[in-house]
Amino acid sequence: MTQNYFALFGLPERFDIDVTDLARRHRERIRVAHPDRFAQGTALERQHAAALSADLNDGLKTLRDVVSRARHLLALRGVSTDEETDTAMDSDFLMTQMTWRERLEESAGNSTDVEALQGEVSELRAEKERALAQAFTQGGADGLRHARTLVRELQFLERFARELDDVLTEAC
Repeated sequence: MTQNYFALFGLPERFDIDVTDLARRHRERIRVAHPDRFAQGTALERQHAAALSADLNDGLKTLRDVVSRARHLLALRGVSTDEETDTAMDSDFLMTQMTWRERLEESAGNSTDVEALQGEVSELRAEKERALAQAFTQGGADGLRHARTLVRELQFLERFARELDDVLTEAC
């Protein structure tokens, strides 16, 4: 079983969280557990503080990111996203990917076209994130299967969004 970052921060295990509250909880816990507070402590105390601080930082990073948080929730429920071995995707989503890739190639770095594509990707990401929240709320085997699919789609959308950002950065 994966480290339960929700429990570490005293949060309920649910997709919708208040990231401002998460950051506040992180600050409170890291202040108490920071290794510098144990500089004069025993080796075991220093080691424990360093490990707890690392867990808190990993937990913050995981829970504040939508895809990482969803992947963590799935793992806590015994569901793997199997990115390495399962490459099957919804055919409509695959067609959208292909269309966007073609449009990106045809844009030849035209920043207006790339920005328009970026807007479409952003809209679809927001739509997929809302659907992901609903899938976790639904729960059960069907909800978790749908959440798994959405996580994999969001991973593509994030990678493609970064690629678009890189294209725009290069064009400047």
